Amino acid sequence: RTTGILMSSIADDRLNKLKEGVIYHFNVDHDKNKLYEESVSCRYSAINNRNLERYRKFLKEKDAKYGVESEDKDWFEKQNDWKVSTRLDMTPSMEAYRLHEVFKEVLEIEDMGPRFMTQKEGTDVKYHVDRETKCAINFLVRGVQTPISFKNIGSFYYDTALIDSSFLHAVPSQTGGDRVLFKLRINDMTYNEAKEKLIAKGIVRKLGN
Repeated sequence: RTTGILMSSIADDRLNKLKEGVIYHFNVDHDKNKLYEESVSCRYSAINNRNLERYRKFLKEKDAKYGVESEDKDWFEKQNDWKVSTRLDMTPSMEAYRLHEVFKEVLEIEDMGPRFMTQKEGTDVKYHVDRETKCAINFLVRGVQTPISFKNIGSFYYDTALIDSSFLHAVPSQTGGDRVLFKLRINDMTYNEAKEKLIAKGIVRKLGN
């Protein structure tokens, strides 16, 4: 029995170490209802190869790798249920603006490309990496009933978290309504570098995660 407990403890420690390398849960005050109201007024485009190729034509050469790389090429070519907003036309009265300003200061980044993302109820997002984004801060505005899955690591529920978006991740079939996400992208530092800065500035782990 002692051996079994020890093996279980080792397995738990290994999983926690893997988990800490891809997702960092934390608490920060934010108004979900206000974020949702702001998300409703946005225009959205499906995240698929056709739309991303069209967008790349407007980017400078140094940004040519912008986009998403999915394991499931057929799904990524055709899907229309996972969408991203156009760049937000933000004003100081917006909650999205306030959060962007907070984390620009915390991480010492000029622009985090704030966006809303949506996923329709009953649909899933296949395993993919965000090629232009090393990591991101995600605020789940709606749809906390469904976890994020990291390949060969596990699935984790969260409310607000720093995510290693350069690691293969997916979202299983969305339940309980459409998923709405507010995302702050980080291109200038790795997940571990961003995590260290959050901790140094007092953005601490959410208890129980």
